[in-house]
This record gives sequence, structure tokens and C-alpha cells, in this order.
Amino acid sequence: MALKTVKAEAEASSSREPAATAPQASGSVAAEAAPAGAGKGGLRKKILIGVAAVAVLAGAWMGADWFFNGRFNISTDNAQLRSDIARVTPKIEGYVARVLVAENQLVKRGDLLIELEADEFQTRMAFAKAELAQAEADAAQARARIAAQRDQITEAQAAREAADASADLSASEADRLADLAAKGWYPKAKLDQLEAARRTANAQLTEADATITSQRSQLSSAQAALLSAEARVEAARAKVVGAQLELDRTQIRAPMNGVVTKKDVVEGQILSPGRVALSIVSSDDVWVVANFKETQITDMREGQCVKVHVDALPNLHVTGRVQSLSPSTGATFSLVPQDTATGNFTKIVQRVPVKIVLDKEALSSGLLRSGLQVTATVSTKPGCE
Repeated sequence: MALKTVKAEAEASSSREPAATAPQASGSVAAEAAPAGAGKGGLRKKILIGVAAVAVLAGAWMGADWFFNGRFNISTDNAQLRSDIARVTPKIEGYVARVLVAENQLVKRGDLLIELEADEFQTRMAFAKAELAQAEADAAQARARIAAQRDQITEAQAAREAADASADLSASEADRLADLAAKGWYPKAKLDQLEAARRTANAQLTEADATITSQRSQLSSAQAALLSAEARVEAARAKVVGAQLELDRTQIRAPMNGVVTKKDVVEGQILSPGRVALSIVSSDDVWVVANFKETQITDMREGQCVKVHVDALPNLHVTGRVQSLSPSTGATFSLVPQDTATGNFTKIVQRVPVKIVLDKEALSSGLLRSGLQVTATVSTKPGCE
């Protein structure tokens, strides 16, 4: 019995020893884990402090940028690229003989686009030239008649001078011999002959005067005929110019530099004035029309700098300047203008179109196209003019 008791006590003591050592082991593990946890918490704290510092610096930088630049910027995405568009129409009616351009082809001012059939207009041109030649020939004949009339007048004036001299001589001789005949020193029969010669000279003088008058009348008639002939020449020349103009209009040329688009013409069809054959979008000039809110244009002035972001070309750097502000809002030109004097009134912020011209560097890229959406940012900062 005593042996069993000792054995039971020995077993109990052995079972209590692991229980006593277990707390010691767990205490050592906790002691080892405590420094590792403390190290991770310090690293996390440093990271948070670094992030906070970066956030503060970024906020300070953004605040400074807003104060010095951002608060002066006025932006709108209600903006588009615009350019001149020429709608090419014929000035005369005719059948299309040739079409020398294709869709989206680049053309220069004066390039031949379309040729119309020119046979009829060439015939009109030939007829007008023939009329001009006939009129010029008639005018030349009239000038020749005038020259002949002037020669005849000169001859008639010379004959009159001769007749006048002869009449004066006959009259003087008759008067002198009449005195001698009265004294009996000269026969009266001879005196009668001198009187007859005097009357003949006077008749010749009268005839010469009549001839000069007739020649001058014919000269006036010839001059009037020349004026009429010259008028016909001018009319014929005008017909030639008109015929040449119509002939030239059979060749339809590009009115400006640009790109062909909306081509609606083929060979053989008939074109008439007013019908659009094709359009040309200008490649020389592209600008921006930005519709800013009426509350945004308070400090906006001509010449201010503009940054333009083209949605289709995000990597293209485009700058420009404000050229002008519209004298009225866009709603003013609507087909049905708003009448605020009737019914209930709801205040709507209006938009003012602003024209922005672009720098040559952007235009020279050749990438800007009319109608592309853009975002325009105007800087009202003093000195950006």
C-alpha cells in the first residue's frame, strides 16, 4: 500500500513538471516576437509620414500653380476647328467633258478641276472675232474716206485761193482800164472782155466756195460714219471678250488652296449654274471658334494666349491667340430667338463665340481638320498679350 502511494506521487510530480515548463516556453516566444512587431510598426509609420509629406508638397505645388497660373485660365470644351469652305459651281451650263480631280485630293489655287464641252463656245468665239474684223475694216474705210475728204478740201481751198486771186486781178485790171477807157485812151471793146473775165473769176471763186462747203459736209458725214464704225468695233470687241469669258468658264479652276471633298460630278453629266459640283476645304487657314459662357468673358481680351487641346490629336501641342469676341451671343442668331418678355422666365447662361487664331507651327503640321472637337483654355494672366 505504501508502495502504491509513492508511485502515485511520482507520477503526479512528473505530470506537473511539463505544465510548469509550458509557461516559461510561451513567455520566451512572446519575448522574441515583441521586437519584430515593434520594427514593422516603425517602418509603417515612416511610410505614412513620407506619403503625408509628399501629399503636402504636391498640394503646396498645386496651390502655388493655381495661384500663379490656374486662377487666370478660362476653359471650355464647347469649341471646334473651322476653316473656309468653297463650294465650286459652274457659271455656265454645259456637259462635263473631263473631271481632273479625285476625292480628298490636295489642289492649289488655279488648278484645273473640271472641263466642260467647249464646241459651242468656240463657235461663238469665232463668230465674234469675224464681226470684230468686219467692224475694224469698216472703221478703216471710214478713216480712209475722211483722209480723202480732207485732201479734197485742201485742193478746193487752193482752187479758191487761185480763183480769189484771179478775181482780184480781174477787178483791179477792169477798174484801171475803165478809167483809161473813160478818157478815150483804151478801147471799150477790150474793156468788155475784161469785165467778162472779172465775172468769170468771181464765178470761179463762188464755185470754189461751194466746193469747199460740199467737201466739208462730206467730211462731217465721213466723221459720223467713222464714229459709228468705231462704236461697232467696240461692240464687236465686247462680244469677243464675252465669248472668251464664256469659253474660259468651260474650265472650272480651284478658287483657293485646299482639299477636294464632296465631289458630286462625273463625266457626261450636265452642270448648270448654282449646282455644287464639289467643295474645297481650305488648307491655308484653320481657326477655332470657342463658345464661352457669358460669365467667363469678363476678363477676356483680344491677343490673350490660348492653349488648344485637340481631342483627335492628344499629342499635338497647339497654341494660339484670341483674335476677336462676337458682338452677340449664339442664341441671337437662332432661327427662333428666345422671347423672355412672355411666359415664365428661366435664366439660361448664354454662350459667346470667340475666334482664336492658331500659330503657324500647328497649321504647318497639316493635321488640323475643320470640325474637330477641341478644348480651348484662355489665359487672362497679365502680360500674356
